[in-house]
Amino acid sequence: MKTTPFYKKKKWYVLLAVLLGAGGLYAYFSQEAAVTYETITAERGELIQEVSVTGRVKAVESADLAFETSGRIAEIFVKVGEDVEAGQALISLNNADIEAMKRQAQAGVGSAQATLQQYQASLEAQKAKLDELKRGTRPEEIQLAETALYNAKKNLEDANINLKNVQASAEAALEESYSSALNVLPNAVNAGKGSLLTLTDIQYAHFDGSSTEELNLANAKKIAVDALLGAYEAGRWTTKAISVLSGGVYGEVQNVMLNPTHETTDTVLTNSLDALLKVKRALDAVPVATQLTATEKTSLDTEKKAIDLQISTISSKRQTIMVQKTANNSSIASSEASINNAKNALATAQDQLDLKKAGYTQDQIKAQESQIKQAEAMVNAQRAAISQAWASVQNYQAQIDKTILKAPISGTVSRLEVKVGEIVFPSSSTYEIQVPAISLISEGDYEIEVSIPEVDVTKVKIGDTAKVTLDAYGSDDVFLAEVSTIDPAETLVEGLATYKTTLIFIEADERVKSGMTANVDILTASKEDVIAIPQRLVITKDGKKIVRVLKETKDPENQEKMIEEVIDAEVVTGLRGSAGEIEIVEGINEGDRLVISISNGD
Repeated sequence: MKTTPFYKKKKWYVLLAVLLGAGGLYAYFSQEAAVTYETITAERGELIQEVSVTGRVKAVESADLAFETSGRIAEIFVKVGEDVEAGQALISLNNADIEAMKRQAQAGVGSAQATLQQYQASLEAQKAKLDELKRGTRPEEIQLAETALYNAKKNLEDANINLKNVQASAEAALEESYSSALNVLPNAVNAGKGSLLTLTDIQYAHFDGSSTEELNLANAKKIAVDALLGAYEAGRWTTKAISVLSGGVYGEVQNVMLNPTHETTDTVLTNSLDALLKVKRALDAVPVATQLTATEKTSLDTEKKAIDLQISTISSKRQTIMVQKTANNSSIASSEASINNAKNALATAQDQLDLKKAGYTQDQIKAQESQIKQAEAMVNAQRAAISQAWASVQNYQAQIDKTILKAPISGTVSRLEVKVGEIVFPSSSTYEIQVPAISLISEGDYEIEVSIPEVDVTKVKIGDTAKVTLDAYGSDDVFLAEVSTIDPAETLVEGLATYKTTLIFIEADERVKSGMTANVDILTASKEDVIAIPQRLVITKDGKKIVRVLKETKDPENQEKMIEEVIDAEVVTGLRGSAGEIEIVEGINEGDRLVISISNGD
């Protein structure tokens, strides 16, 4: 029988298949999973550090102007957008009353100068008399001295009569001023009461609730009623309740009309002005609401204008009284000075006559020399009086200057907040806070104001350059600027400390306008030919800065085979870039492969 070789038997194939399968499974499960690395190569290049902030363009110079005194706008010489020169008049108030006082003060200067000439003439006369004393007395000189004495007596009588006339005239003029002021008081307080009644009608028609605006209206009304009519806590009183009130300033006016004195009239004028200002604030507190009817709006506007008129009228009457008092004092003082001069002249004339009749001695000559010194003192005193009179003129001129707003800089009118005929109050007024009457910005020169957080401000220094884009023109148009100032003190913005920094445009550009939003990239540092890597590759390990580097080394089991190995390289870092890079000063060489991530295969 023929024997089949073993390797040709079926069992052999089965055994071989089992062995191959087992070997394949062993190789599969014993094979290590493949490891892959995502890396970048360390390269040299330029590293830029920037601080990016947003700010706003503003004029290098600007000016917000407001009046230092109250008054009515008389004339506006410019309009918004108009170019003006430094020193140019912009707006003026009505200053006719101050102009009148200035002219009166100028007349006082003229009068004082005339008096000085009289004193100088008197001095020269005293010197001439001294010469006569030294020459001796002649009969005709005695006759002349007697005539001079007679004239001096007559001048003194005339001076006394003139003083009485001046005093009477001054008293009459002042009484007329007070009478005129008293005549306007009833109309003023009646107008104020009428305005409160109109205000109350509107309040109960539309604003008798508890909203903030309605509470503000009630509070303003309460203050006005208390001042004008003497009723406390009347913020929500009805028209009927208010109409019967007669206390407060309203009652003071009735009383002063029955028994007026200068002091009580002054007090009532002051109190009336204060009460009417409070009525004005109450009218201004009425919310601007669509539910008001056309008739109500018209009534409200009419009352506001009426109160403004009464405020202006009372202010004018008070000013007239003060001006009249000043004029009276000046006139009386001048007349009294004339009497003193006449008395001195009379005494001098009497002395001269006595001297001439008695003959002249050395003592008389010395006495005359004393008269000369006295005359010289009067001349000097009068010169001082002229200086004082000029100071008064200059004071009125200063007041006039305060009624005219002039441009402190050359530029363009950017805002105009007043109209002709409007009454304005000074910004320091206790009655209300006044917005600027007019605003100017300089021509052509603009700067950018930004707020830099404290974490970035240490990187910025004066002189750093910046690239600027304006929202108005998009990112394609780049303007160059330079850091000019950094405020040393912080400014809190939403609770965070920031530092106001100003940049100026390096070149003027007519496209730049005040108020534009500016996106600013300030170049704070840059280095060339340095190794820079992403900051996220630098990790901290055991207090050291580490970067993972992929190196090729020989396989310790097979020296002919190269394997990849990740090592931790300790590094020293430097400048941080604005795009997320950081400078590596030590620890990495150009061309090193830096590990970004490691992944294991299946």
